[in-house]
Amino acid sequence: GPRRFDVPSGYRRGRPSAYARMLRLWPGFESSVEGPLDHVIRNLPRDWRIFERMRPGDEYPDAHRIAEALLRDALDAGCEGGEPVSPQELRRRIVPPYRVDGFPNKWWKLHPDEPSRTLMAHLGKDSYSHIHFDNLQARTISVREAARLQSFPDGFAFAGSMNSAFRQIGNAVPPLLAYRLGQQLRNSMQIIRALYAAGSDATAVAV
Repeated sequence: GPRRFDVPSGYRRGRPSAYARMLRLWPGFESSVEGPLDHVIRNLPRDWRIFERMRPGDEYPDAHRIAEALLRDALDAGCEGGEPVSPQELRRRIVPPYRVDGFPNKWWKLHPDEPSRTLMAHLGKDSYSHIHFDNLQARTISVREAARLQSFPDGFAFAGSMNSAFRQIGNAVPPLLAYRLGQQLRNSMQIIRALYAAGSDATAVAV
């Protein structure tokens, strides 16, 4: 069903990293001590066993091979969950219906200690491009995790539904990137003002 942003998720125990602390305490966008309201994920029951078996860096062809192996196991058993099911129905329940020779990176499992791939607006469609690296969780990333990767402060509120929030995150210029660019533009403008104040010849050299 639809995911609403009305339940605080809390923060895990322990000392947050410097990056996490900065995003929790960003001036004007400080997070509640109860944690963010948008740590919500998609419900993808067909795929959780595939996510669980994928390795960091695996893409869709790898996921499809895992699904086919799960299907073979189910066919050998002749059932799923103790219930007799036809081969066609088993395939529908287990194997994603996407071509293997299309876009391999439409599914991708994150590495725990390496940079993430770019977040795109397509997150609003399915979010398979960023599968959580923790096998025990076996899921795609949440809205708040996507926001963290894109450097949104924890106190920033996204408008609309979960799909809309994912799309806003994927379409956005990362706030930290925008902040650093703004700092450089301000510094450049200050230099130009100083040169202008020193005389027109110095301004011409600077330009």
